[in-house]
Amino acid sequence: TSRDYTAYFQQVPKEKLPEMMQLEADRMRHLNVDAKEFAQEIKVVMEERRMRTDDNPQSRLFEQMNATAFQAHPYRRPIIGWMNDLENMSAADAKAWYDTWYVPNNAYVVITGDVDHKEVFALAEKYYGALERRVLPARKPQVEPAQDGTRRVNVKAPAELPMLIMGYKAPVLRDADKDSDPYALEMLAAILDGHDAARFNKKLVREDKVALSVGIDYDPTGRGPGMIYLHGSPSEGRTVADLEAALRAEITRIQQDGVSGQELKRAKAQLVAGQVYKLDSMFGQAMEIGQTESAGIPYQKIDRMLEKLQQVSAAEVQAVAKKYFNDDTLTIGVLDPQPLDGKPRRPTVASRH
Repeated sequence: TSRDYTAYFQQVPKEKLPEMMQLEADRMRHLNVDAKEFAQEIKVVMEERRMRTDDNPQSRLFEQMNATAFQAHPYRRPIIGWMNDLENMSAADAKAWYDTWYVPNNAYVVITGDVDHKEVFALAEKYYGALERRVLPARKPQVEPAQDGTRRVNVKAPAELPMLIMGYKAPVLRDADKDSDPYALEMLAAILDGHDAARFNKKLVREDKVALSVGIDYDPTGRGPGMIYLHGSPSEGRTVADLEAALRAEITRIQQDGVSGQELKRAKAQLVAGQVYKLDSMFGQAMEIGQTESAGIPYQKIDRMLEKLQQVSAAEVQAVAKKYFNDDTLTIGVLDPQPLDGKPRRPTVASRH
């Protein structure tokens, strides 16, 4: 389950494909939401939330930061829900959601592997064709209000290391052919954190030793508003403020001096290689197709998106650094570590967010 879709997936021998499609078609429309079974499963989901979020200080920070960065858009709510949501959810709630959204005109079926497409279309018609369409609820515009100043959130939690996240509002792809800034931002992220010799790791971890770990995350696809995240943990003896200053200095360096042709060439090679290696996985291909469609971009544009990435210039990278790394759209999250079980913290290597 992600922000924009829920994916059900299987990897099966191709002779079992008809049976699997039959089972999935049945799950789409004829699921029995049993109250007793629901009562057991909701406990599992609660425990998953405790394990992945409540007992994970980095996850708690990210959750609180998103709730601060977004004020109107549903992205402000965690995918799994707040614990109070889970405690008050009923089998009837789940059934109502299922009846509303689990219909063939709100789904994609993606098949990859050693199959004949005509046979797959015939199977889809056989098993999914009989399922009744339903009118979907009108999707009202969910526009996030413009942010007009830096927001900060501080989370205290038992942890070994402090952590900093700096999230800037950023665009996502709406038109794979006409848009340009998301491609330049993706290239900027690769230059800063796309390989071991990238700027963040080279400068902040190995040379200046201001950070134990540092990175950047940006997803250029999604139905809702986008963000680009800088994150890391300071080295022993250095503070979160030191790390924030160092990250800002690296961004300023690109804003003022740009990037070199060699950096850009290497970043492109890394991104292209990653795309090519993904093709080795049938599962990876299927997920990429489904994710792209769910973001409102036709899967036929995947190759075009790669072409556009390769066309990004150094000037475009510098331009988006100037345009989007703006304090008015910045949300800063800080993890303030508290003693673990009453014992002093031990310095250790931070896990990457």
